[in-house]
Amino acid sequence: MDSDEDPKVREVPSEHLAAHRHARIVVGVDGSFGAEAALRWAIREARERDLVLDVVAVWEDLAGEAGDGHLAVARERLDRALEHVLRRRDLPKQVITAPLHGAPGLQLVERAREASLLVLGTTGISSPEIPGGIGLYCLRNSSVPVVFVPSAP
Repeated sequence: MDSDEDPKVREVPSEHLAAHRHARIVVGVDGSFGAEAALRWAIREARERDLVLDVVAVWEDLAGEAGDGHLAVARERLDRALEHVLRRRDLPKQVITAPLHGAPGLQLVERAREASLLVLGTTGISSPEIPGGIGLYCLRNSSVPVVFVPSAP
């Protein structure tokens, strides 16, 4: 689903966030069950607080790998997340998105700077309620509250 299809959804690069600085809930999506749970929670919270929902997917070049494939995966994750968002009748007032390039923890923390919340799913393999390494990085470095949403059993 292309974000241009719905006027409530648009891609906003980080350098153009000035109009949405404080009135956002940022949620990271990576295709995991935890990210899906985090997205559902963030949708409800953004609607209840009358805030903009900011859905982001981070991609990173690994040594010797071409970046275009990773960007395509990030955009696909955003498209899937938007399909989930737009199926709901109880949408937040506005949804913005962005594929972010770089170290995931750093990009999430930077995107959430001055937002209301950063929402992430938990990814612990043996304990699904425990945040993974990226989540722990965000918890230690974020200037805004971080909410972890465990995936449903």
